Amino acid sequence: MEFQSSQLFNLLDYPRCNPEIGKRRFDLLTAYGVKSLSFVSKGYRGVVFKGELSGKPVAVKVPRADAGKENIAEKECSILKYLQRCLGEENPAPEPYICTPEFVVMEWIEGIPFSQALERYGKSAVLSALKSCYLLDMCGVEHSEIKGEKHLLFDGERVRVIDFESARLKERPRNLLQFVGYHLLRKKELLEKMGIDEGELLLRISTYKEAPRKAFPEIVSLFDK
Repeated sequence: MEFQSSQLFNLLDYPRCNPEIGKRRFDLLTAYGVKSLSFVSKGYRGVVFKGELSGKPVAVKVPRADAGKENIAEKECSILKYLQRCLGEENPAPEPYICTPEFVVMEWIEGIPFSQALERYGKSAVLSALKSCYLLDMCGVEHSEIKGEKHLLFDGERVRVIDFESARLKERPRNLLQFVGYHLLRKKELLEKMGIDEGELLLRISTYKEAPRKAFPEIVSLFDK
């Protein structure tokens, strides 16, 4: 048990692995009410843990010690709070619960990767992803890594978007364009299987670049048949 605690403390300050800093963060999380903390994954900028808060599963993201001067915890929390205000119940991003300079505690999203959802649900999974990306665009938030497989999760009802540490506010975000380009246009056999005319999709995407509110329903209509 002591060895497991030592490992956890090191991961809470990865890759510097200072157990004193890790224990301090663990104690702070405990003081906030976070329990049952366990390691999930390491990314380029942060380390993710799963925990429990008020009886609900939560994700805890801690910045890596080598992530640079920018405070990614504060940055991601700011974006998540903004999206929550902007979109309310339609928000595809996790809801933030606790924000500090050293970690973010947020909604834990359980789901399957978009590629699996696409195989199971076909066009309905595409429609859900399109809507999530469009909502981010309308709020002026560019995720920056929307083409990444691990960032789109289907929770059984809709496609959720996670990992906003690289996100930024932008006048003309390209979330929907990135999604269509990476997940659809480069897979011609998939479009053919769904009965989607590539030329029609390209035409409507071109319109979306200049007039997203006008073009979005036209893009949706291609898949909503």
